[in-house]
Amino acid sequence: MKIYKYFSSSVIDLVFQREGFCGLKCSLPKEYNDPYELFLGLNFDVPTECLATYRDIVQVVPQYPTTCFSKSPIVSPMWAHYAQNHSGFVLEFDVEKLRACFEEVEIRDVDYKSEPNPALAESLMRVTATKKPRHAVWLRQAVLTEAYFSKYRDWSYEQECRLVDRNRYVEVVGGNDILFIPSDCITAMIVGNKYPENQMSKSVEVAGAQGVDWFQLCIGKSFPLPFMVAAEGSTFTFGNGKITEALRVCEDCCEPLLDVGDLCAWCSITDSDAEEAARGNPFRVLDHYGMLEDYLATVRDIEKGKKS
Repeated sequence: MKIYKYFSSSVIDLVFQREGFCGLKCSLPKEYNDPYELFLGLNFDVPTECLATYRDIVQVVPQYPTTCFSKSPIVSPMWAHYAQNHSGFVLEFDVEKLRACFEEVEIRDVDYKSEPNPALAESLMRVTATKKPRHAVWLRQAVLTEAYFSKYRDWSYEQECRLVDRNRYVEVVGGNDILFIPSDCITAMIVGNKYPENQMSKSVEVAGAQGVDWFQLCIGKSFPLPFMVAAEGSTFTFGNGKITEALRVCEDCCEPLLDVGDLCAWCSITDSDAEEAARGNPFRVLDHYGMLEDYLATVRDIEKGKKS
């Protein structure tokens, strides 16, 4: 299984500041970007004596360093929010290697929900009634899991996976908690389609130094999803949780092909198609006779009248 971390281009030196390692910044739950995330821990519509029990047993959620990943490297909002609007980069990590390096960390998918887990309320009422230590332990464990691995459904586009460092493998560097991961855990680097040209060769060098594959993300004209091009020019797509070489690509633009044929939809347009379209374009006719601007102004006035 592979997971993906999004970065801005400005941090590439910081990420690879230690030879043989990749440094990932970790955050605490109180710093999460969704301030309502911990609200999923409990449905507060319970008797006040239960809430008092909850407050006394659970108290404050323990703050463990956490770093977040996505299960996909082609989530456009993630590129926009966390990788400088497609000008940053993504690193691909092998989950099994991560677990082998950090045996006591927890790596799990985030569960997206529209409301708190009802099982927590049941567990709370049980411990309130029984006062048994084992029920209190179960409640704390359940609340901790919900706090770290659940978010409101509005965030589901992130396809998030989290690594929680309960044993503090992190090191404090410049006031930040940094988890240094061996480079062996990295399997690929993907730079954005707007990655700075003056830094492109450096990104290729960094990927080579880490011994990982290098790709650039591409936004095509006919293929409906972002795809990737390797350093040697081969085209790759992402699907079923992995990056694989495209089976068929357009002979002209190298975009992955959806249908049979040798060319994508746009590259299939012939010169005769273009000439016929130009001859039949009513805007060209109006423009030829100097009537285009007046016609468009009339249309705009009509549209304004419909809206008023």
